[in-house]
Amino acid sequence: MTPTRRRVAILGAGAVVLVLVAAGVAAHLAASHHAPSRFALSTPQPTGSHSGLSGMWVIARGSEVGYRVREQFINQPGPTEAVARTPQVSGAMQVKLVGTSYWATAIDFAADPSTLVSQDQYATFQAYQRDFFVRTIYLQTNLYPKAEFRADNVEVALDQAPGPVTLDVPGRLSVHGVTKSVTTRVQAQLNGAALEVAGSISVDMRDFNVSPPDISFTKAEPAVLIEYHLVLARS
Repeated sequence: MTPTRRRVAILGAGAVVLVLVAAGVAAHLAASHHAPSRFALSTPQPTGSHSGLSGMWVIARGSEVGYRVREQFINQPGPTEAVARTPQVSGAMQVKLVGTSYWATAIDFAADPSTLVSQDQYATFQAYQRDFFVRTIYLQTNLYPKAEFRADNVEVALDQAPGPVTLDVPGRLSVHGVTKSVTTRVQAQLNGAALEVAGSISVDMRDFNVSPPDISFTKAEPAVLIEYHLVLARS
């Protein structure tokens, strides 16, 4: 082999090695991203009779609200999920028995968006560094300190009351000073002495005058899945 051909062969082999290394790094970065699963109902504890469901139910410890957004990090080969959550949730609803159904009325739940903390992370980069930008620049939580969902009523048949039951609940979502009509898919069940509710709402953040975050290290898509897992105790 002539010296020229030898150099070409060496350069070609080196290029192949660089491609393989780059592919390995990309695969490692993709595998290093960890985002929590969507909220779901837990395995219920024995409930006894559900005949005493009527009354006021309020948010209790263990409740969480958050969001899930697809984004592109500069150190990731493809889109991943940004997930942030907060336990700072409040609210209540009234339950009453009417004929053969229970009705939940005066449904009103709120969360503090200034306390949202990222739950997904990378091997070398903690994704919660995005939180400062989301809170201050995009959600402007100093001006809009509450995100709230309200619904007038929802019916659950008496024989479905222990759950789990799946419902579509229409209501009104207020975020960033804007209120829009939405429908949330809800799963609910009695769990011991508590009512447990898990669900989500799909929205476009631009409908709430929130621009998709586009900062130096990440760019988000406009579609947002608002997620919640609520534990309610009798008041």
